[in-house]
Amino acid sequence: MDEHYSAYEEKAKKIIDNCTYMVVGTSTKGGKPWVAPVLFVYDSDFNIYFLSAIDAVHSKNLLENADVSISIFDSRQKIGFPDGVQAEGKVSLVEKGDIKKAITLYCKKVFPDSDIEPMKRYVPENYLGAAEFRFFKIKLSAVYVTGEERRVKVELGDK
Repeated sequence: MDEHYSAYEEKAKKIIDNCTYMVVGTSTKGGKPWVAPVLFVYDSDFNIYFLSAIDAVHSKNLLENADVSISIFDSRQKIGFPDGVQAEGKVSLVEKGDIKKAITLYCKKVFPDSDIEPMKRYVPENYLGAAEFRFFKIKLSAVYVTGEERRVKVELGDK
């Protein structure tokens, strides 16, 4: 692998690791766009997870149209060429098979110093089916790192 390319991958991973929120871009099937900031977590394959009210505009859009885009960046950067990650992918609701994984990742980020077992803090059954809040999972299909280089495509995790 190209050493220069690897540096971009490391830059993208560092940005994702150091940020708490991302902007998620959605649209209706008819193309009406919507963006929303959400707290996110990720797994070792760089699948992105977030928790959201099922009746939020972006959640409704995602249930209708699984195509999603995201932007992750530190908004406190100096004016110029901000470092960030832009990506696109497909979203799905987290179901029974992955709910414990999503909750564990989420609790690790939201409550890093807690000794409360994640499954006691967030009971999995409360985030399945017709629950008011659901976890969503984004499987990324294209990831770009931005900055002085404008936009460079990188590979993160398993594709």
